[in-house]
Order: sequence, then C-alpha cells, then structure tokens
Amino acid sequence: MGHFRFRKYFQLYLMLLPTLVYFAVFSLYPVIQGLYISTQKVLLLGGGVFVGLENYRNVIQDPMFWQAMGNTLILGIGIIGLGVFVPLIVSIAIHEVPFAPLRKLTQTVIYTPHLFSWVVVGGIWIQVLSPDGGLVNELLKMLGATPIHFLADTMWIRPVLVLLATWKSMGYNAVIYYAAISSLDPGLYEAATVDGATRWQKITKLTLPLLRPTVGVVLLLSTVGALRMFDQIFILRNLATARTVDVLMTYVYDRGMLEFNLGESTAASFLVVIAGLSLLKLLRDAMDIDRADTF
Repeated sequence: MGHFRFRKYFQLYLMLLPTLVYFAVFSLYPVIQGLYISTQKVLLLGGGVFVGLENYRNVIQDPMFWQAMGNTLILGIGIIGLGVFVPLIVSIAIHEVPFAPLRKLTQTVIYTPHLFSWVVVGGIWIQVLSPDGGLVNELLKMLGATPIHFLADTMWIRPVLVLLATWKSMGYNAVIYYAAISSLDPGLYEAATVDGATRWQKITKLTLPLLRPTVGVVLLLSTVGALRMFDQIFILRNLATARTVDVLMTYVYDRGMLEFNLGESTAASFLVVIAGLSLLKLLRDAMDIDRADTF
C-alpha cells in the first residue's frame, strides 16, 4: 500500500526534493556544524580540540552573558510591548479615516522607515539626537533646557532604543493589522450600525476581539525579533553605554569575532536558541489556553 502511494505521488515528491536539499544544505548542515564547533576549542591556525560541554559551562558562568541576558529582557519587553500595541492603535486609526487617498498616504509614510536598514536609520537619528546641532537638542535649547546626549547617557539610551525600534517596525506591523481589519466581515459592522452601536463600540466590541489571533501572530514575530536584535545595538552603542545595552547577539559577536572564541560564541548562540524556543512555546501555550477559554 505504501509503495503504491509513493508511486502515485512520485512527481510531487520529486518536486519537493529541491526544497529538501536546499534546507538540508543551508539550514540543517550549519546547525550540525555549529553544534560541533560548540564542543570544540577552536585554534587560531585552524582545527580544534574537543572540550565537551566546557564552552557551555564557561558561558553560563560568565557574568557578561547574564548581563546581556538582562539587557535583552529589558529592551525586549519594551520593544514587544510598544511594537505590538502601538501599530494596532495606528492601524485602527488609519482604517477609520474616511478619505481613501489620505489612508494610502499615511500607510506609505509610516511604512517607509521599515524599508531602511539600521545603518541608515542609525545615521539619521545620531544626527537628530546629537547634542551639537541636533534637532531635538536645538528645540530643548529654545525652551531653555540643557542639551542631552541621548546616545551616551545610560539613563536615556534604553528608552531611545525602544522608541526607535518601535518607530522603525511600526509600519510593517500596522500593515499586518490593517490587512486583518480589511478582511473582517462588513456584515458584522452593518448589523452593529443597525443596532445603534457607536464607532467606539464597534472598535472595542468587534474589531479588537476579532483581531486577537493577529495580535498573537505579531506578538510571536516581535518576540523572535527581540531575541535576534543586533543591528540597532551594534550601530548605536558606544563605550559609555555598552554595558547598558549589550544584548545576547552582541555578546555572541564580541566573543566570536573580536575575541575569536568561536566555541563559546557558538555555545552562547545555542543557549539563545533554546531560550527563544522555550519562550515561544510558553507564548503559544498561553495563547492556546486563552483561545480555549474564549470559545
């Protein structure tokens, strides 16, 4: 029976083969190779010495790793919180605009920052927030306030990074929400209008509850993005704020590329993957429970 099914769907299996080969070469093999390197003490001139789990123990016992973990959690919570709910508010507001050309223009404007790399975004905001001639500090001077070095002050750097990440990703997440809102059944809103519901009641009683699955998807995407954040930290950090903003990915970069400790760097990467998968499973389980309670 199994042989008959294989022959029947042979062409489909053959079409699937290039995809399997691609993922085996570019996904599975690097993971296996990375796992191997994480058990090695890599030598400068090539090769390595097997050390077992020593690299993992060294990473776990390294205070800098836990500091990077703490910074990741602090920045990640802020980025996830604002990155999930601010675009939701923006998308609902755009959807309520009755003038179609204005809606399209607004979508284009807020989506544009997502198209730029963090190199460009970082360069722009370094100039805007500069204490010498930056737009923000010039406005503070006009109001009689003292200029603030936002990117070199440990009190300001975390809020700035969270706000910049939210600003850059807001358009992308808002598009996801807007697409979900546009796909909702118009008949529900027509029935609500007949029943005398106000616009605010439609938003709170219809739109928001119906968007809960989409909020869950954006939450998962934002969580993965928070664990992988590197570009913005690498570009905007400096010697004054490095200990305050260094995250797991910059820790991996510093250990691997600057200190050339590839074994511990790879071990740290796998610990990040394990932590990320565990966190995502917790979020999925929480959303499944919430969905079961809802129905």
